[in-house]
Amino acid sequence: MSDTNTNKPKTRHALKMAMKDRQVLAMLLLGLASGLPYAAVGGTLNAWLSTVDVKPVAIGLLSWAFLAYAFKFMWASAFQSRKTPFNLNIGPRRFWMFVFLVLITLGLFVLSFSNPPNDLARIGLISVLIAVFSASFDIVLAAWRIEVARDDTHLDILSTVEQFGYRIASLIGGFVALLLADQIGWRLTFLGGTALMGLTVIGVLLAKPTQVKETSEAFIRQGQNLTDKQRRLGTVLILMGWAVGFYLIASFMHGALTDPDNHSARDFIRYQGPIVVGVTVIWLGVVSAGMIYLNTNQPPQTRPAEDNGVLSILYQAIVEPMMELIGRLRWAVILVLAVVLSYRFTDLIWGSFAYPFYLGENYGALGHSLTEVGFASKLMGVIATILGIALGGLAMLRFGRMPVFFVGAVLAASTNLLFADLAIGAPVTDKFLGLSQLDDLFAVFQLDIRMARLTTVIFFENIAVGLASAASIAYLSSIVNKDYAAVQYALLVSLVMLLGVLGRPTIGAIIESDGFAKAFIICAALGGVASVLALIEWIRVAKTAAHNPAKE
Repeated sequence: MSDTNTNKPKTRHALKMAMKDRQVLAMLLLGLASGLPYAAVGGTLNAWLSTVDVKPVAIGLLSWAFLAYAFKFMWASAFQSRKTPFNLNIGPRRFWMFVFLVLITLGLFVLSFSNPPNDLARIGLISVLIAVFSASFDIVLAAWRIEVARDDTHLDILSTVEQFGYRIASLIGGFVALLLADQIGWRLTFLGGTALMGLTVIGVLLAKPTQVKETSEAFIRQGQNLTDKQRRLGTVLILMGWAVGFYLIASFMHGALTDPDNHSARDFIRYQGPIVVGVTVIWLGVVSAGMIYLNTNQPPQTRPAEDNGVLSILYQAIVEPMMELIGRLRWAVILVLAVVLSYRFTDLIWGSFAYPFYLGENYGALGHSLTEVGFASKLMGVIATILGIALGGLAMLRFGRMPVFFVGAVLAASTNLLFADLAIGAPVTDKFLGLSQLDDLFAVFQLDIRMARLTTVIFFENIAVGLASAASIAYLSSIVNKDYAAVQYALLVSLVMLLGVLGRPTIGAIIESDGFAKAFIICAALGGVASVLALIEWIRVAKTAAHNPAKE
């Protein structure tokens, strides 16, 4: 009890400091900038294409542009440098954030003048470019957030505020965009989003430049006792794996564009997806672990790299961050990676089935209208997510990061059971609405029992997702080393996304064979596994902090 009481003034002090911190406002705007491209291309554009009778197969193919987010760790090393291009006195993170915001804004402007369904190839190309620029912006933003944070509390605040901005972008790209498009048309709606994207550059101007450590880049810091030949070989092996992954993706995309009837994205994810993950992500870890094993037990001797060629640069930019992560966490890296892979699985895996569940008529789907789903999901859902993020941020200030991280996992898993209840007629939800008299409240606003059920379940689920999202970003940010922030954070986020993508075909098959209810129950069970892993990780972090108080 005393710990809780002493945390109250700390929480108030942290909030007061946050309100006065210019970096918090910058983070809000930059979080908005991070979310707008995804909301525009992944949401608003899909709605536009749907209204002009573009086939679902084509829409699904265009959505593969967002593979850039899943594989952004591959080029994250390009932004690891702490040197500002052209020797500008604005800091490297601010420089690249500005560049990518300008490029994204230009891309959205060009996209505004598309004419679907006639310009699908052009739309696809622009979407890919926007996704690459946006993913690159996220890499730099994550590095800036981690580097500018003064301590763990400040990092948690910045992580929470970033999620606020991101979810506000979701609200704008969803509910607001649909309303505007109905009144002024898609082109003007996109132009309005483009203008808002341009205004987020203010966040870059407010952002504080991060400190430069130019001397560290000229030295081998991991694997000092490896020979140059061993370092080059390890780097080449990783690049070969990535080449195979890119070939598989590129060959599928080419085939799907030229012969869409004989190329299934679901089959690609099911059969070739694991290979892609293996040669791009797992192979990186295996080779890095092997490099650590080969390194001798002699004391580290930081020395300049003897080979200044391309492979030496790539070694320092790609292999060193992974070696540092594995070397620092040692065997705990297995637990950490298991937590990262599973934590957001439940909400990421079924995201692509949300609209079929809300709008469809089969497999236990609900059969709602677009207007009803727009209100419940895109308005009330986003509000609930923002509320969840706020609760997560406040809870982390009050109770610490790891307790909230664990609770977020439990809530995200259990809310899947609410959707399972909806799929079988909502008996539990109806009892809750009756006991709480929320059904009468909904009736005042002329919303029937079906809308009361949908809105209530989505509201609670999104609160859980918002809280879990805030805790997840804070946790991932705490794992990485500031010296390797760009690459390590991008890799961890990629792992978060990949398992959800790979699991979707299997969940889809379960839905078709056994219905939505069973699929949600399975997701809840898998979320239970994530909850157990999160609890074990909480215990590990607590023990580590007890043995080394200075680090936590």
